[in-house]
Amino acid sequence: MTENLNKEEITKDLNDGRELGYEESKLIIQDKVVAKIARIAINNVDGILDMKGNIADSIGSFFGSTDRSTAGVNVEVGQKEAKINLDVIIEYGKNARQIFNDIQKAVSQNVKEMTGLDVVTVNVDVVDVLTRKEYQEKQQSVKENEKKQNEY
Repeated sequence: MTENLNKEEITKDLNDGRELGYEESKLIIQDKVVAKIARIAINNVDGILDMKGNIADSIGSFFGSTDRSTAGVNVEVGQKEAKINLDVIIEYGKNARQIFNDIQKAVSQNVKEMTGLDVVTVNVDVVDVLTRKEYQEKQQSVKENEKKQNEY
C-alpha cells in the first residue's frame, strides 16, 4: 500500500519539527588554488625561465613562509570568473608576443577545466629578460647563498 504524503509532512518528519531554511549549495574556489593552477599551467610554456614574486612574496620568504607555488601570480576570483596577473622572466631571444599567447591559452584552459571558472583577463608583466646561461648562474648563486644562511 502506497501512502501519499505531501512535501510538508515529509519535511516535518525529517526535521523533527525544526525549521530549516533552504540554502543553495556552493562551490568555493580559493584565490590561492587558481594561482597554483595558473603557475603550474605555464611550466611548459617555452620561453619562460621563471616567475618573479612581488614584494609580498619577498616579505613572506623573509619571515620563513616561502610558498613558491603562487609566487609571481596574483588572482581575483569571483563566483564564475577569474582575473589573473603574472610576473614572468623570459628567455632572451624568445618572442614575447608568442609567450604571452601561449600563457593565455594554457592558463585559461587549465583553470576552466579544473574549476569551471571563465578566465576573463590574463595580464602578463615581463619583469626581466635573461639568457639561459645568466639564469642558471643566478640560480646557482641563490642556492649558494641559501646554503650559507642555513649554516648559521
